[in-house]
Amino acid sequence: MMKLVLGLLFSMGLFNFKNLKFSKSIIMFYMTSYMLIMMLYYSSNLWIGGYIFFMDYYSYLLVILSLWISGCMLMISMMKLMEFMILILMILLMLCFFSLNLLVFYLMFEVSLLPIFFLILHGGYSYERYESAMYMLMYTVVSSMPFLWLLLLLYMNYSSLMILMLIFLSLKLDSIMFFLCLLGFMVKLPMFFFHIWLPKAHVEAPVYGSMILAGVLLKLGSYGMLRMIQIFYLNMVKFSYMIITLGIVGGILMSFLCLIQVDLKMLVAYSSIVHMSLLISGMVTLTKVGMIGGLMMMLAHGLCSSGLFYIVNVNYECFGSRLIYLNKGSMSIYPSLSLFWFLLCSSNLSAPISLNLISEVFLLMSL
Repeated sequence: MMKLVLGLLFSMGLFNFKNLKFSKSIIMFYMTSYMLIMMLYYSSNLWIGGYIFFMDYYSYLLVILSLWISGCMLMISMMKLMEFMILILMILLMLCFFSLNLLVFYLMFEVSLLPIFFLILHGGYSYERYESAMYMLMYTVVSSMPFLWLLLLLYMNYSSLMILMLIFLSLKLDSIMFFLCLLGFMVKLPMFFFHIWLPKAHVEAPVYGSMILAGVLLKLGSYGMLRMIQIFYLNMVKFSYMIITLGIVGGILMSFLCLIQVDLKMLVAYSSIVHMSLLISGMVTLTKVGMIGGLMMMLAHGLCSSGLFYIVNVNYECFGSRLIYLNKGSMSIYPSLSLFWFLLCSSNLSAPISLNLISEVFLLMSL
């Protein structure tokens, strides 16, 4: 793991070279391919652990997704400060996904909000970006406070915050405490009822901000939820029906809300909430099929949603508007762009041969 983090740190020196346009993207893609080859090498047992950091299939595949999307983002022309923020965010995400200690996980989980906060503030479109950035920061930070309280209680009672040790202890919390500790991850997902900040943040964020927000940061919430399911398994057995009901009903309501959207970016943002509702409903069934389907959905949604946000931005640059009514008829002007629209939209609705279809079939089987 250290060789990946050090590789990213040393790649910051490439900011001084003006004529190396895609050098940072190439480093990201090289790391992605290196990790894929390493996964084939460790295919029999991908569990590599140390004292504070470890990796299993969940964290490993999410880091590959993060590297790939960051590489794609760095190909967009932006200021050096924004590129620097993306590299910092990538290092924080890697440390978060690989952390074995709950306190390290919590710190990285919270600190990763700061780069995206600056990306929205610095690269946003309108004056409302200040409000949406504060919405995002306040929602996520305040909802994570009970989780910090839980960490203090766990350390006082068990003298350890190691995830694997807590999994073996099969802990059971008080019902209210359990829901409070899940709140931070539900907001980060975001789940229905806790999703108000997401469309606001997406609409005001620049294209690279939307890509990292949809592609990777939403996966932090589902990854944290996954670890909470492993640690508080007994609580989850008792209350899973409530989360499943909220997820399915919320997903259907959000689908209806998608039908009345006029802004393309809002449409993609609300479709993300629908996907996340199905993901959390499948994962809390506590079946192996649901867990695998959830992981597949994380990867599929990360690739598909960030691609849709990028292509919405391409349309915005061509026509100067994100309104669906004003973007009609673009197929006659940009036929090749329409092909990519078709491919990404068909992936988003889980057409065959896309990873979305396999993940949704798995999740519906578990449900």
